[in-house]
Amino acid sequence: MIFQTLLAPGDKLLLDRNCHKSVHHGVILSGARPVYLDSSVNRQYGIFGPVPKTTIYQAIDDNPDARVLILTSCTYDGLRYDLKPIIEAAHEKGIKVIVDEAWYGFARFHPAFRPTALESGADYVTQSTHKVLSAFSQASMIHVNDPRFDEHLFRENFNMHASTSPQYSLIASLDVARKQAVMEGYRLLDRTLKLAQELREKINSTGAFRVLELDDLLPEEVREDGILLDPTKLTVDFSRSGFTADELQQALFERYNIQVEKSTFSTITLLLTIGTTRSKLSRLYDAMLRLAKEGRAPRPLGRMPEIPHFSRLACLPRDAFYEAGERLPLLDDDGRPNPALSGRVCCDQIVPYPPGIPVLVPGQVVDDTILAYLARLQKTQKSIEMHGLAEDGGEFYLRVLKPQELAELPGRSLFN
Repeated sequence: MIFQTLLAPGDKLLLDRNCHKSVHHGVILSGARPVYLDSSVNRQYGIFGPVPKTTIYQAIDDNPDARVLILTSCTYDGLRYDLKPIIEAAHEKGIKVIVDEAWYGFARFHPAFRPTALESGADYVTQSTHKVLSAFSQASMIHVNDPRFDEHLFRENFNMHASTSPQYSLIASLDVARKQAVMEGYRLLDRTLKLAQELREKINSTGAFRVLELDDLLPEEVREDGILLDPTKLTVDFSRSGFTADELQQALFERYNIQVEKSTFSTITLLLTIGTTRSKLSRLYDAMLRLAKEGRAPRPLGRMPEIPHFSRLACLPRDAFYEAGERLPLLDDDGRPNPALSGRVCCDQIVPYPPGIPVLVPGQVVDDTILAYLARLQKTQKSIEMHGLAEDGGEFYLRVLKPQELAELPGRSLFN
């Protein structure tokens, strides 16, 4: 809705490649021309961090005609941008700034989490109120701070996506969540911070598990960028426990009925919210202590292949997505990357999860590095979900543009 309010087809926007897939869907719906910014990567733990400031500033300078910049702060792992100088740099060029605060909607209500994106000057902020406050599932908010906000156009775009028979219980739950945050937010968040510190200390005392600190999590390229950590998001290193990621998640779920939020090859992520209680933490700590006492010998853990850099766009994502295309197998008859895909233009968004970062987006050129990465995931990472690939009879297919379709696209000239 925000994209369609701010962007006309062909308008340029700058976006973090690590944005939620709904952002990439918004690119398709709006017809915008994206400039993708590669995230920083902590290779030791397989964690994707913020886009380096130097990369953002360079993109702003190189694209003075951009209309919008969108970033995610904080990330799934709790890493927060130093937003104020970035927003100021964008505004100097007339670029609107959207910040996805899906996992940070509570921040306004405790000084330990401030400044928020709105306080840093962002024009629009989206928050998944249902994730970190007490609204019903699916209930979210859009906050507007744009002095040139076009209310009429936004409402028209909102009506385009919203039902004419809204679920009023969802809307009411947003108001209740807002009221609770205003009246009780500080107290509840202060308790959550104390519980997070208590859990951090208990996990570290097990000897087999360790909660990573900001210095552990920061990729090298953003160490001087003023990044902060949300202490309610705990990333636990289990490399000394003797468990693999799959074994640890299975043990916690099947033996202790505990669902892990996210994992890499050597870490799991735990999220604490205003609904977290000491009894829940005690149950988690007891489970991890019992697993630690099994005394398994540490063993080498297989790493995720490193995600390839973005190749290039051959056309607008919208144009590629809405063509029929053709489906070609990812692997050839010998189980190798299919050479017929090299140089072709992808029609769909291909997202291995985890880590949840698109390897391909509609309109992107498929190169040999990307093919090798996808093929390796298929062979060695059986627990990875491959969103966007078509499956038929156990074989995966990639939808790509036919050469004639690509040649006839009206927006092709933008990318020559």
